[in-house]
Amino acid sequence: MPEIDAQAEHVTVNSLVTRIVLMVFVGGFASSMLVSWAAIKPSQELISQAIEERYPEAARQAAERAADWLAAGRAELLQSTAPPWDRSRDLALDDLLQESHFFEGFALCDDRTETVRGVGSVPTCPPATRDSLEESEWISTPLSNGVVVPATWVRITKKDETSVFVIAVFDREKLASLLAGYTPHSDGAMLLTLGTGRVLAGNGSKTTIPIEPPEHGVGRQGNAVRESSDVPWRHTVSAGHPLGDSGWYVVFEIPFGVAYASLLVLIRRVLLIDLAAILTLCVAAYRITSSVLQPIELLSHGARRVAQGEFEFEIPDPGTRDEFGVLIGAFNRMLRRLRSYQDEIKDSNENLRAHNVKLQQANELLEQLSITDGLTKLHNHRFFQDQLTREIRRTNRASTPLSLLLVDIDDFKSLNDRFGHAAGDELLHGLALIMNATVRSSDLLARYGGEEFAVLAPGTDQEGAYQLAEKLRTAIAESSFILGNSMRITKVTVSVGVAQFKGDRKKFFDDADRALYRAKADGKNCVMADDGTELA
Repeated sequence: MPEIDAQAEHVTVNSLVTRIVLMVFVGGFASSMLVSWAAIKPSQELISQAIEERYPEAARQAAERAADWLAAGRAELLQSTAPPWDRSRDLALDDLLQESHFFEGFALCDDRTETVRGVGSVPTCPPATRDSLEESEWISTPLSNGVVVPATWVRITKKDETSVFVIAVFDREKLASLLAGYTPHSDGAMLLTLGTGRVLAGNGSKTTIPIEPPEHGVGRQGNAVRESSDVPWRHTVSAGHPLGDSGWYVVFEIPFGVAYASLLVLIRRVLLIDLAAILTLCVAAYRITSSVLQPIELLSHGARRVAQGEFEFEIPDPGTRDEFGVLIGAFNRMLRRLRSYQDEIKDSNENLRAHNVKLQQANELLEQLSITDGLTKLHNHRFFQDQLTREIRRTNRASTPLSLLLVDIDDFKSLNDRFGHAAGDELLHGLALIMNATVRSSDLLARYGGEEFAVLAPGTDQEGAYQLAEKLRTAIAESSFILGNSMRITKVTVSVGVAQFKGDRKKFFDDADRALYRAKADGKNCVMADDGTELA
């Protein structure tokens, strides 16, 4: 058997050196990261704890102070617009603006949502003024330039019994100044926002960039600190507090890099130290590995020949009893065993494939049996429930109608008593054949239990369900059966309850069941809808 000539071909081991160095790098990196994490984690927890204590509390205090300020502004508006009010006072909005300590603009709106007069930052009269304003004392309304501002309103009844509305825009600069007094960090911003994240005031009162909606992270009783990256270039930390029942929120927002500045500095320093240590380890590993890997060149070349499918060779014995000598000897024994194992592996694979085919066939049979009623060969109750879940999801998604028919054999117990249970089973099987031939291909027919069958009709409205139910009832009523040993023709009828899916799965079944009960009570052999309407 040929041997590999060590002088015939020189095999580089740079790839192995690279892998070893890479392993040292990965090991050193993982170890340094673990140690760094253990060192940084306590600092991160302390900083996070401090943030979780300061930011929500600052937002709460600012919200309480802002609520008092807004309430005082509304009280001023109510006092300034106290009756009597006549046409001359419509022109006094300028004086009202000059005397106000809380507002930067007013608009006088009539019941047709038209602006009668405006001064300062004139808000847009909301559409359907009477209905929309009476829902809340606090509103957010756009100015003529599209900027949404916080406002309040008051309804005034004039002497001539007509009504007008005064829409007052809160002074955003004063509100921003008030909120800024509660900012726990000079680089952060205390904002008044809508639940959607749109900023009403704060940070200079001209902020128009929306933040992440606070209503998704701030509860009525709590205001957890959270991180958000609503846009790629803005990573922030925020905490909010609801502003009473106004639907507004006071949110303190600060760049993540500012909030965790001390932690980021610590992380950078630790990473630099880790990087220097890892590089030192990699250089040492490279030098040591390069000095000891020369003896493995023959073994590396032999392994590549094995990978190419060559087994008719042996690596020459180095004549040493060290690790390399043991490894070469094991490698040669492996070659001999590989040749003997090839046939065994091939036989084992063939046997495994055959067993897998049989197992798959058995699983398919079991799956079919698990969803089929053994007597009628229809789908069983379990399969019907699974399909109902899928159809309800599709109905909710596509907004298509879905109908349910519950079919019950009339006087089945008396038939069982007269002809025996075997005849009853025969009748169930026969009825299943009739109904299966009557329903449409899109319908699902199943034995629901005992003498009761269920038909699920996707895409079928009430009228279509009526027609299908009547078709089933008529097909059964016109059929004849010979039960047991009586040799007499027996007629069988069914009662059908029809229901439409209206968004509630339990009510869906209850409606169909009640309709079936009314059909039974109404003389049987008829179709009854869940609204009490009888078709037949």
